[in-house]
Amino acid sequence: MIAGRYRVFPILLLAYFRVAFGVVIGLAVPLYFLEEDLNPQIIGVIVSGTAMAYLFSPLVFRNVHKKIGMKRAIIISTSGFLFTQIIYQISLNPLLVYLMLIFDGIALGLFWPVLMTTISAISNLDEYRDNNIMKDKLMKNYSLSWNLGGIFSYILGTIILFFISDIILMFRLSLIFCFIAFVASFFYKEPKNHMDQEVIVPMDERIKALPQREQVSFPLFLPLIIIAIYGFLIGSIGLVYPVKSEILNFALFTNYLFFLIRMTTQTVSISKTMDFSINKLKKTILYSTIITFFSILIMGLNQNLIIFGILFCVFGIFVSFLYTFAFKLILFRNIANNTSKYSVYFESFVGIGFFLAPIITGFIATWNVDFSFYFLSILTLVAIALLLIFRNQIKD
Repeated sequence: MIAGRYRVFPILLLAYFRVAFGVVIGLAVPLYFLEEDLNPQIIGVIVSGTAMAYLFSPLVFRNVHKKIGMKRAIIISTSGFLFTQIIYQISLNPLLVYLMLIFDGIALGLFWPVLMTTISAISNLDEYRDNNIMKDKLMKNYSLSWNLGGIFSYILGTIILFFISDIILMFRLSLIFCFIAFVASFFYKEPKNHMDQEVIVPMDERIKALPQREQVSFPLFLPLIIIAIYGFLIGSIGLVYPVKSEILNFALFTNYLFFLIRMTTQTVSISKTMDFSINKLKKTILYSTIITFFSILIMGLNQNLIIFGILFCVFGIFVSFLYTFAFKLILFRNIANNTSKYSVYFESFVGIGFFLAPIITGFIATWNVDFSFYFLSILTLVAIALLLIFRNQIKD
């Protein structure tokens, strides 16, 4: 894809394959260590490594690309990713994997902000500046690329593990995806105009659309707590379901299949709900959260494979309402105050959720994995209570 004189395609490839190998490893690590009979509490600490590092790495590296150049920053970050993947091929020692995940989170702090700053810079080029249609197409293609990267990985992981039930193959697959991203970094072209602002991009997959301007007032803590709960739910399911799947002796490929279902339905749902007005979201968010509560609760009670597939579909559709609700409120606060600082708060809180999720639920799963699901369902009750108490304070 070429837009004017600027090559957009390398950016789309970078986003696509970064998410592609990220989700492969994100599920392969807990599945591998479960097969090695490692304690779920320890696994939870290990998989929290990337989120822990990403809590601070975007802020630490926020000005690095201005000093060394954006292309060099992209090459350095993808080199860091490739280094971690090569280490996985040599050893999967728990401590080493934890350190590599931390290193991965550090490299992410250089990668995503530079990539998103590039998108902002492209939007400011002459052929884009006064053309909202081209700007929307650029952002949609960018968002679609990283979402499709995750979906494709889950599809390929499902197919491979269906025929060969060996989780080590996922580490090999991740290396291939990472190598493609590394090669793509050399085709990256730095925009002529440099943007001074930094944009911190979240780790989880999502579609970012620009909703119409609405005048909305609300207590700031509400969307921040809601997005933290969202991050906690998504981060926890990535650990506690593989633990339960291992206990129930489900086929290895079903993990990738069910996470494919969750990611696909969530991506479509976020895409659709981004078009909702705040008033419409206010009317639907409570019901969607109640459905989310029951889907998680039943996961704790259920032992049937087919029902799990249905529950992941339901969970993916309705948990997305929490994200959309919080995201749009924060975006409107940015617009009203002509700032981007609230997005930083947003990313910090969702990052905290992702960081704490595997640690806390891993500890609970060590005792009883079903209680991890019950704990998550109680957490959704907290979201329901907040929505009931404060929804009247959301005025549009």
